[in-house]
Amino acid sequence: DQDATEDGLEMDQIGMNPKTVAAYSEITRRLLLQSSLDVEALVRRDLATALALTIDSAFFYGTGSSNQPRGVKNYAGINAVDFGSDGAGAGSGQLPTFAELVEMESLIAADNADVGSMAYVINSGMRGHFKTTQKFTGGGDTGTIWEPGNTVNGYRTEVTNQISAGDVFFGNFADAMIGMWGGLELNADPYTHSTKGRLRIVAMQDVDFVLRRTESFAYGADTTA
Repeated sequence: DQDATEDGLEMDQIGMNPKTVAAYSEITRRLLLQSSLDVEALVRRDLATALALTIDSAFFYGTGSSNQPRGVKNYAGINAVDFGSDGAGAGSGQLPTFAELVEMESLIAADNADVGSMAYVINSGMRGHFKTTQKFTGGGDTGTIWEPGNTVNGYRTEVTNQISAGDVFFGNFADAMIGMWGGLELNADPYTHSTKGRLRIVAMQDVDFVLRRTESFAYGADTTA
């Protein structure tokens, strides 16, 4: 017959600061004369794709300095697994075993952060390794690391070649926030080189990232390579 104890809710504030990614390309007057407005649309699409790939790469590897956002790898406090910890030696470039991938999951679970949209992110070379590597050694068909339904140990697995060779990211990506100031800016500039009749296409986007909870992520790599 005692009163419940009050539990104070602790809040924090996470700031974002816009970082600008930009690119441009130029189209000569002669090219415009020989084609149509389709070539301008082609350049616009290519620039938009270039910016998207740059943002994608910065999400994982941005340094947090020199006007770059801070990527997942460079956040202090994320979980880490060394794929070269078996003593294979420097330069071995060891790829992960199934047990090491499970270790990434276990570290996040130990922090009570294994909730929400958990997923692996790898590159195409790592997917090839997963497709040709048995989960367990010792004989018999134990199944490959890569499972039917494009999963690893039951978790969704995404493939992008923005991930460096040998790296694996795993986590609850719902705990990653992406801030974008305005939409993608695509501007046609016919004035800078008006004496040549050249058209300049400029693309810009302001973006920043922040992790709400660093314990929700794990990064694996062979640090001895």
